[in-house]
Amino acid sequence: MVRMMSGESLKNYVSYFQSQIALVYNCNEDVAVATFISGLQFIHPFYKHLMKNDVIKMRDILVRAQKDMQIEETTRGDTNCPPNKGPRARSLSNRCSIKET
Repeated sequence: MVRMMSGESLKNYVSYFQSQIALVYNCNEDVAVATFISGLQFIHPFYKHLMKNDVIKMRDILVRAQKDMQIEETTRGDTNCPPNKGPRARSLSNRCSIKET
């Protein structure tokens, strides 16, 4: 299952989700929507928005996600790891933390 990691940006989660869903042959939209929503952190504002507005189309989720990603980037600054060093730059079994030591 694809899950949003603690501290992960919505942009990274959406990007990773899309890369993984592309690997699924003939994925049903209802399954994609349910998987995307269930993978979000329950405390994330975007999860709360989706629950409040009962969004059921993946297209609508991605359109709204773009708006939230812009807001997130503006309010958080660029806290994402550089390319190939973020939490999603890994094999499926490896993870790195956002804060590198």
